[in-house]
Amino acid sequence: MFSLEVEGTEVLSAKIAKMQAPLSELPITVPQEMEAWQRDDMHRKYPNTDTSTGSNEVTTSTSIWPRSRQPSKDQHHKHQGPKQYRPVKRGPVVRSNRPILRSELLTRLWERMRALASEAMTWP
Repeated sequence: MFSLEVEGTEVLSAKIAKMQAPLSELPITVPQEMEAWQRDDMHRKYPNTDTSTGSNEVTTSTSIWPRSRQPSKDQHHKHQGPKQYRPVKRGPVVRSNRPILRSELLTRLWERMRALASEAMTWP
């Protein structure tokens, strides 16, 4: 029959194993890096990160609000006084056209994730 012998594959398999180790740690380091981004760049005291693990993937997300999650201090003054009846406004109320996340913060997140990925995907 037909047989094939290859010698010297130990060096190649060692290189592949050395490359695979940082890639297998990536699902752990990406959520940690996102929390570090929130603490350092967004100045959040309590980082808010949701991480879910699928069959072969890890998804990390964060929620960013345009205003604080806490009700404002003037909220109790809002309902005082007589009821005023006004015509119903139609359509959504657009308060601002600016993005919720500043472009500088998004750029810093991309830089962090790029550095993390390029560090994990280096050739030995």
